[in-house]
Amino acid sequence: MILPALLCAVGLPAGFLLIRRIPACELSQPQGTVRLSIIIPARNEEENLPRLLRSISESVLRPAEILVVDDGSIDNTALLAQSLGATVATSFPLEAGWTGKAWACHQGAQLAVGDTLLFMDADTFFVKGGLDRIVARWLRERDRKLALSLLPYHAMSDAYEQLSLFFNILMAAGAGGFGFVSEPRLFGQSLLVAKETYLAAGGHAAVRGFVLENLNLAQLFRSAGGRILCMGGYGSLHMRMFPEGLRQMSDSWTKAFIHGAAVSGGMVLASAIIWISVLCSTVLLLVAPHDYGRLSLAVVYLLFSVQLLWIARQLGSYWLIACLLYPLPLAYYCAVFARSAARRLFDRKTVWRGREV
Repeated sequence: MILPALLCAVGLPAGFLLIRRIPACELSQPQGTVRLSIIIPARNEEENLPRLLRSISESVLRPAEILVVDDGSIDNTALLAQSLGATVATSFPLEAGWTGKAWACHQGAQLAVGDTLLFMDADTFFVKGGLDRIVARWLRERDRKLALSLLPYHAMSDAYEQLSLFFNILMAAGAGGFGFVSEPRLFGQSLLVAKETYLAAGGHAAVRGFVLENLNLAQLFRSAGGRILCMGGYGSLHMRMFPEGLRQMSDSWTKAFIHGAAVSGGMVLASAIIWISVLCSTVLLLVAPHDYGRLSLAVVYLLFSVQLLWIARQLGSYWLIACLLYPLPLAYYCAVFARSAARRLFDRKTVWRGREV
């Protein structure tokens, strides 16, 4: 009984240190005016982009412009964007030392006519009233030094996407400031900020070589006197991250996650290690030949499953069965994390959207 109780006493608090609660934007209309430029970096996004552009057109708020920066696409990204009312800017060739996304965002910001910028990933989309809620939340603060970033709610359709469970949780914990041991550090999928605040921090030019530019940009905003607010996207901003299958999903997490772990705060990293270790230990002890208190361990296992479900449902359309069978997404997380670490150790690159990163 002592061992299961110890696992429970250590593991549950470690999980809540990472994520306590994820606030969402409430139903509201913008109170005030804003000249908004929506900037969308896009590389071979013909499948995703129409959904985002249509969701913007259905909003009450009318942006000053929707600027799609076509980053060397070889599909119909540009034509589709134009047909759906966006202004398309063709990216200049990628300069040395830049990541593709940072380069596209930088060019979009230079071209933007609005005094407020909203950077969006092409695989995101607004639910009904979502854009209005987000802008209303930003305006409510009455602070043009505020950078508002939402982690989109992960809308999933296929079973393989459920394997992203631990990646989504730890991404939210590392960047969102949703727990007790971290501060908000921006998400890469969305960023709403006044243009003058963005430029004062150096913009994407100051984080040109970082794969996870958002984590480094947050510190620059703070250094320039800015303030960070992170929220969850449920009811406002959703995303379908990996429609192309398991390989796309694995490559995406491989390229990003080891970088995120490297720059996570010490308390976040320590809490994550403790939490993951306890979850693994519970499973291993439960199936071990020696009886370490199987009934008590089964209760602890169920408690961890309930904790996972409570957190996961705030982040995406995760299934109950995925949380009850959490060893499967946990094994996937460990395998992809090991792959990412090995690639970094041996300085091997991952190909993403036709580029090495």
